[in-house]
Amino acid sequence: MDYELELNRANRLKLARIFHENKRVDYAIDCVLEGQMGKAFVDSITEPSAYRITIGPFWYFAGDAFSPGGYEIMKGFPAYSLLMPSPPAWLEVAQEVHANQLQALTRYSFSSEGLSREHLEGILGSSKYREHIVPIGVELATKLMAQSESYLELSAFDSVQDFIERGIGYAIKDGDEVMGVAYSSLVCSKGIEVSIYVEEKCRRQGVAAALGSKLLLECIGHNMTPNWDAANPESFKLAKKLGYVFTEAYDAYYYVAE
Repeated sequence: MDYELELNRANRLKLARIFHENKRVDYAIDCVLEGQMGKAFVDSITEPSAYRITIGPFWYFAGDAFSPGGYEIMKGFPAYSLLMPSPPAWLEVAQEVHANQLQALTRYSFSSEGLSREHLEGILGSSKYREHIVPIGVELATKLMAQSESYLELSAFDSVQDFIERGIGYAIKDGDEVMGVAYSSLVCSKGIEVSIYVEEKCRRQGVAAALGSKLLLECIGHNMTPNWDAANPESFKLAKKLGYVFTEAYDAYYYVAE
């Protein structure tokens, strides 16, 4: 059992100290520390020893993994979630508690320092889709979210309106059909987390490159850092094409239900 931690100033400072050693592969921890999105939990409100930060299916742990509270908080790790980079002791506890149900998934981190406005403008300017890119507004976002299997993942935001006010996003449309989207799945003062999805029948046609270049140019123009955390080879290749510099591979652990 764990308890949601009130994200007041004192607790945010404590969390910043506790999660200081966690490898930063995305903006999830920063989002929670700033009170932008996500939640923090502890094993005890009065004398916490174990902590977790959660945004959607992504879980991050800190504190004393081998404490009774550490084991208890790990028991709450649900199926179909990802154990993201946390101090090594937490992986040991996760493997002990969840036995053979954890599957290692390799992900890839990139640096945005190599992004070039000129390069991105070149990609966008030569794309046959450049005139078909539209901002994701309330109407389009609401329509996409209403689909049974929506690929516009806005669960970290309070609502569609919250996304419109704090996030950014673009879509490529062919008539009424949406071919793909590129948008901020997380936002904080440092920048955004980039998410791109293209309909399967529209892939390998330059849709993702056009959307990505448009979104990244928007970030550069507003001095926002667009973080790219690739979960598959296709995302890896697209990041390189857009100008990101690969920094390292790391493992996250997916909890597979029996």
